[in-house]
Amino acid sequence: PGGLGLPATEAPVGTTTLYMEGTSEPPLHDFYCSKLLDLAFLLDGSDKLSEAEFEVLKAFVVDMMERLHISQKRIRVALVEYHDGSHAYLELKNRKRPSELRRIAGQVRYVGSQVASTSEVLKYTLFQVFGKADRPEASRIALLLTASQEPPQMARNLPRYIQGLKKKKIIVVPVGIGPHASLKQIRLIERQAPENKAFVLSGVDELEQRRDEIIGHLCDLAPEPPASPQQPPMARVTVGPLLSGVSTPVPTRNSVILDVVFVLEGSDKMGEADFNRSREFVEEVIRRMHVGQDGIHVTVLQYAYAVTVEYTFSQAQSKTEVLQRVGEMRYRGGNSTNTGRALQYVSEHSFSASQDDREQAPNLVYLVTGNPASDEIRRLPGDIQVVPIGVGPHASVQELETIGWPHAPI
Repeated sequence: PGGLGLPATEAPVGTTTLYMEGTSEPPLHDFYCSKLLDLAFLLDGSDKLSEAEFEVLKAFVVDMMERLHISQKRIRVALVEYHDGSHAYLELKNRKRPSELRRIAGQVRYVGSQVASTSEVLKYTLFQVFGKADRPEASRIALLLTASQEPPQMARNLPRYIQGLKKKKIIVVPVGIGPHASLKQIRLIERQAPENKAFVLSGVDELEQRRDEIIGHLCDLAPEPPASPQQPPMARVTVGPLLSGVSTPVPTRNSVILDVVFVLEGSDKMGEADFNRSREFVEEVIRRMHVGQDGIHVTVLQYAYAVTVEYTFSQAQSKTEVLQRVGEMRYRGGNSTNTGRALQYVSEHSFSASQDDREQAPNLVYLVTGNPASDEIRRLPGDIQVVPIGVGPHASVQELETIGWPHAPI
């Protein structure tokens, strides 16, 4: 009693598709926010908005999204419709094209329930939306689009959840829409922090004219992204018998900051002898790099049917340690070449804050493979560059070109 309780259940997430393209999408408008921001749209799903008014609300959210630099390294967005429970249509960690995110936002289903619980959605926001995708360098804002008032018995825990959000440095910006929005709840939220500026609108028709003002307020609360590191200079390296005559770009300048994942095929088709030569190739590349705590960080994966993590960003990042571990790698074998699974693992796990991926560091993958994939390959997000390296006569040039586009395979 008196403490913040975890929600008993998590609302289902809408079915969506992965971000398949490697190219970024240009901004659609001159007025454009490009800061470090995690933004959750919380949409009132009560019958205090008609279905037509709810369509206007969704269009407002889509218009806002068009004016945000949405990516995993700039502005991440979540979208939750709330009524007596909460339903997440988008999560912060989703890697998708901005146009796909907007499409999903435009398809949120009108519920028209009798109740839309502000307490429930703020509790959900605290524990589920921001509790599962922490990015400490970014501002965290919940945009509460409210058009109703929850019953007093449901609202009794509201102050506790507002305090919980404040302790976690999550800003709540309430937007009251129409005559049924609770000014009492809005002012309660606003009083908690100066950043919790409220916007009170007479109805959904006012959303468009206040849109840029609201975006400007959110954008002012977020920090600027760090200056983009210059592209690392590239040197050429020639390696062992299996890969003789092959050269690959290697970042060498001491000041380069880079997070690099080496992905080595270790399948039965590859064989132990060829795997060992691939491993020696990786060792040679690492020797040419400035590996260190303030320079290049390295993760190493081996894959066949499954993915084996051999070394991670969270382990000691010294060249000596990394080379020793790579030299000790043993060939594991496996009856499949699941390149798609390996690349998906890189995208979802290796380049994540939980694995000590650095926000300011560009992401680079060296994929060393000798056989066509046994599974489906999906292109990685545009902030991950892949250098595919084909080994031996069975490597699929067409497949490697698809993986590495727009960079030619080696």
